[in-house]
Amino acid sequence: MIKRMLAVLGLVLALSAPARISVLAQTVIPNDNTVLKQIIIFGRHSIRSSTVPLSALGQFAVRDWPAFEVPAGCLTPNGQTAETYLGQYFRQYLTAEGLLASNNDQQNAAQSYFRSNCIQRSFNTAYYFWEGMIRDQGLTPVVHSYAIEAPSCSADPVFATLETGVARVNPEIALSQVEGIYNTGDAMKEACSAEFSLILNALQPPNSSSNCPQESSTPCVDPTAGAITFSTNSKPATGSIIELGALEATLAAADPFVMQYADNMTTAWGEWTPEQVSQHTRLLDLAFAIEDRTPYLSQVQSSNAASHVLRTMQNAVHGYNLAGSFGNARSKMVVVISSDNYVAGLAGLLNLHWQLSGYQPDYCAPGGALVFELRQSKQTRRYLVRIYYTAQTFDQLRSLDPLTQDSPATMQLFVPGGSISATNLDVDFTAFQQLVKNAINPNDVEFGPSPAPLPGPAACQQ
Repeated sequence: MIKRMLAVLGLVLALSAPARISVLAQTVIPNDNTVLKQIIIFGRHSIRSSTVPLSALGQFAVRDWPAFEVPAGCLTPNGQTAETYLGQYFRQYLTAEGLLASNNDQQNAAQSYFRSNCIQRSFNTAYYFWEGMIRDQGLTPVVHSYAIEAPSCSADPVFATLETGVARVNPEIALSQVEGIYNTGDAMKEACSAEFSLILNALQPPNSSSNCPQESSTPCVDPTAGAITFSTNSKPATGSIIELGALEATLAAADPFVMQYADNMTTAWGEWTPEQVSQHTRLLDLAFAIEDRTPYLSQVQSSNAASHVLRTMQNAVHGYNLAGSFGNARSKMVVVISSDNYVAGLAGLLNLHWQLSGYQPDYCAPGGALVFELRQSKQTRRYLVRIYYTAQTFDQLRSLDPLTQDSPATMQLFVPGGSISATNLDVDFTAFQQLVKNAINPNDVEFGPSPAPLPGPAACQQ
């Protein structure tokens, strides 16, 4: 999830990029009379194995599932490489922009801040991004995170706002708003019937045996058979306030497909085209739209993250060291890695939308990120905010292509109530501050200290 090119990167890439080339466009207007002062990359982890174990997936499919080479939910070796390429790309870009020094990685590291939520795939994504961006082999990647837990964790208040008690949710308000936007689950299931059929036909092809290989005498479970039911979760957790019935079950059964394709595996037993891989993610986008993008839930769950983004920019503008920010006033390069629902929630809070080639609208791709650039006008000295969404394409991930600047995988985003005009999507920093302050609920914000850096990379838990 508008194609801009930075011509000066061509020389940098010619000197440093591997011979095998593919491309990732950057949202930069050549000679736009601004200076890049800070960049915040708020992204999703890269390629992982399925979060649903094979033992659980076996109940849905009439054929044996191919196994990933790492345990459930862990960053794959290809994910490590893809994220390293992304870090290399941003090094090239930020060096060309003058934000990073071309020959002083100690300075670059000192002016960078890396943060992840406390899940192995997120931590390691940040770790390998750091390795791609900082070339000095004598420097150890520094990623700030709470202790990595298996199989998941809920310790970081920036992300797990409900679990840590930073925010409070009224599930009934959330449910009422979901129903006011999406009507009933029955209406939603009818609207998405093509995607449900696509997934079921991959799991249980017509005219195939109805029994699962694990239990040859037991019919497979049809995850699409039930109703989509909108109801409240008895134990609210960030990203899981609303129960979704058959939508949740279907997404669990289809969880491997995106990552199979991105990891260069046989996808859907070799029966899906890339377009079908993309098509089935409409259901995932729907789930995130319900759980993370509706106005009430995005405010409750993402106010703290948005506050941290704003306060990080204020550090750079005013020279502060504010609590409740990422890094400090010296942090020019900020990378924050978590999961797709947190990216979707922050985008929902600011009403941001994107459409990248090969992906569904607002899809949070593996390794993709919302990027916030703080820029300063050379002429007026006023600060501007430029927001875009950037991601490697499905095929760049699958082929593990090193990156250059010419791909349609970046889109500058229109900011409702903020973008200067229809032809200039930048936002005046003063307006951006007010927009964020209006969007967040201060009662759902905390100013706690940053977690300490952990040694890495994190081990993949069984």
